Amino acid sequence: MKLILVGGCFSAVANAWTYGDIGAWPTEAGSALCASTIASQSPIDIITATGTGATTDPLVFQGFPDSGITPSIRHELVINDHTWELEWDVDKQATDVYGVKYNEKIYKLKQFHFHSPSEHALDGQHFDMEAHMVHACYGNSSCDTINEDDENLVVAIWMNVGDVNPYLASFWPELATLASNESATKILQNLANPYNGLVPQQPHDFYRYMGSTTTPACVQNVSWFLMSNPVTLSQEQLTSYRTAISNHNDTQTAVSATAPVGVTATWDVALGTNNRPFQVIGDRLPQKYTSPAEEAQDRQNFFWHGLAVFLGCVAVGLCCLLGYQMATKPKESKKRAVKPPAKKKPPPVEQEPLMTPAAPQAPVPMFQPLQVPTTYAAPMQSPQFQQVQMQPQLQQVQMQSVMTVAPQARPFMVAP
Repeated sequence: MKLILVGGCFSAVANAWTYGDIGAWPTEAGSALCASTIASQSPIDIITATGTGATTDPLVFQGFPDSGITPSIRHELVINDHTWELEWDVDKQATDVYGVKYNEKIYKLKQFHFHSPSEHALDGQHFDMEAHMVHACYGNSSCDTINEDDENLVVAIWMNVGDVNPYLASFWPELATLASNESATKILQNLANPYNGLVPQQPHDFYRYMGSTTTPACVQNVSWFLMSNPVTLSQEQLTSYRTAISNHNDTQTAVSATAPVGVTATWDVALGTNNRPFQVIGDRLPQKYTSPAEEAQDRQNFFWHGLAVFLGCVAVGLCCLLGYQMATKPKESKKRAVKPPAKKKPPPVEQEPLMTPAAPQAPVPMFQPLQVPTTYAAPMQSPQFQQVQMQPQLQQVQMQSVMTVAPQARPFMVAP
C-alpha cells in the first residue's frame, strides 16, 4: 500500500482511523507502534517545574534562493481528511536544500501542516494551533541511512490568536478554496522562504526530545524541536481552518464539549479538533536550548537580582540589629525636670542714628570798622579806586556769610 506524509507522519491512504476513536489506532493496519506499550511516543506536555536538560547545539535554518522570487521553485497544496498541508519544492529546484542543520546533520524540508489545538503543551497549557515542519535526513553524507523514513526531524511552531499571520495569509485563501473545490489551483510559485516567515524571529530557542509521529503509523525515531516563542494568527484564520477540516465529507476530526486548557476564550467547541492526546513521557528528559545572547542576559539579570537580594538581606539585618540594641539598652531613671528661672529681658538698646549730625559751627565774628592811623595823612583816593580795593575783601566776607549760618543778620559797615 502506498504511504504518504500527512499530519507529520506516514499514514495509509484509506481513512481507517479518526481522532474520535484513538483507542483503535493500534489495531489499524500498520499502526501497531501507536500502542500504549510502545515507549517514546508523541506528543508530550513539557513541564518546566520538573526540570529540563540543556543543549548547546543551535538549530540552523537554511535555503537559497528565495522561492518567492524563483518561479522554478513550486509548491503543492494538499487537502486531506484531517488537515491542510503544503508540499515544499516539489520539483527539487532549490540551489541549496531548504532545511535545517543540527549537530552536523542536514535535514531537508518536505512539507508543513497544522493541528488545532496544539498537540504539544507547555506546563499543561495548549496553544490555539501548532504548525509541523516535517524534515527528513536522506540523500546527503551526514545521514545515517538512505531511507527517509528512518531519520525525521519536525520543527513545531506554537500559534495563538492575535494579529494576522502574514505568511499564512499568502496561501491560506488558496487552501480554503481548494478545501471546497477539488479542481482549484494546487500549485503555488510565489511563496517566500518559510524560515523567514513562518518560523518565529530570532532567537531560535527551543525544547528538544525524541518521539514519534502523532498520527498512524506512529513512526519512531523522530527528533522534535518545539520553538519556545509562539507566533500569532488571526481569529479569522483559525476559524476558516477549523471550519474547513470539520466540514470535510470524510473528516477525521473529533468534537469535544469542552475547550482545551490554554486556548483562546473565543474557542468554538462546535468545531472539530485534530490533536492526539499527551503520551507518557517516561524517562525522557526534554532539552532546552537558549541562545548565547539570552544566556548572557539571564546571567546578568541573575547577578543583579542576587545583588539586590543580598543588599536587601543586609539592610534587614542592620535594621534588626539596631532594633535589638534599642530594645536591650538600659533605661535611664526619670528625674523631675526643674524649670530654670526666667531670664530677665535686657533693656532695649537705643538705636543709633544712621548718620552722625554735623557739629554746629562757631558764629562768624562781626567786622570792626577800619581805623586809619593818625601819624600820617592818608592819601586821598578816588571813590573808584576805593571800590576796587574793597572788592576782594567784600567777596571774602560774602562767602563766609553763605557758609555760616549767623544767628542774626546785621548790616555790613565799611569805615569811611
